[in-house]
Amino acid sequence: MTRYSEKDYWGDTQFIKWDKSIFTEIDAPISDIRALCEMGLPEWAAPNINFDNYPCKLDSLKIGEDRDDRDIFIDLVSLKVMAGSDEQLMNTSPFKLRKALQFYAIMVEKAIAIDEDSFVENTVEANLIQKLKEELNGLDPSCLAEGAFWFNEIVRLSNKKLNGKN
Repeated sequence: MTRYSEKDYWGDTQFIKWDKSIFTEIDAPISDIRALCEMGLPEWAAPNINFDNYPCKLDSLKIGEDRDDRDIFIDLVSLKVMAGSDEQLMNTSPFKLRKALQFYAIMVEKAIAIDEDSFVENTVEANLIQKLKEELNGLDPSCLAEGAFWFNEIVRLSNKKLNGKN
């Protein structure tokens, strides 16, 4: 079995890192501080998310945008990561977002190893989608609640696999 490291799936990307003072001032858990300030998030990550540094607002920090150009931000009170003006839950913490992105990236690598066109043609194997769902559920069950970002991504991948079209 192949073990994937960040070099395999985020190899030549730049990492966006945030100022620790933002998170130490709000007494964020060390896992979140490390995920955002020491390791950082990739400039770009599947499923088509861009991360960058933006000015911090009073109670939120924009960290990127999704495939639909919706803002991705951290609520600085709850530390939940959300997308869009409707505040769609992505993950319950920045650390869990980083891990979810890793799980997704590994799934992409496995799918491409099986069929290099699987993402282009939306034919990712069902067992890979199921494995991703299980990993996300073990990491952060709330992110798979109906209407949450990762719930919708699983549905998108599954529907396209079932329909065999874009």
